[in-house]
Amino acid sequence: YAEGVSEKIQHQDPTTSLCTVMYTEVGKLNEVIEVWRHSCVGGMESSRFMAREAPKWREAIGKMAEIAVTFENEIVNPVGFSNWK
Repeated sequence: YAEGVSEKIQHQDPTTSLCTVMYTEVGKLNEVIEVWRHSCVGGMESSRFMAREAPKWREAIGKMAEIAVTFENEIVNPVGFSNWK
């Protein structure tokens, strides 16, 4: 994952940025959470297609898919008082 995600970061829409990467210690085990900021849904889709062009990321996803139980995507918006506006 670590080698692949660094290449994934380089293959993103210019309006997309990685906010943080987190993992769980309690609850679901071995869960990795990436939080990305996109200017719009089109930027998110563009970034997903661009990331697929990163060979190390494709390789990492292939390895994760062999052992992963689920992959989930969500679109969330910050509340008005959030520092992430």
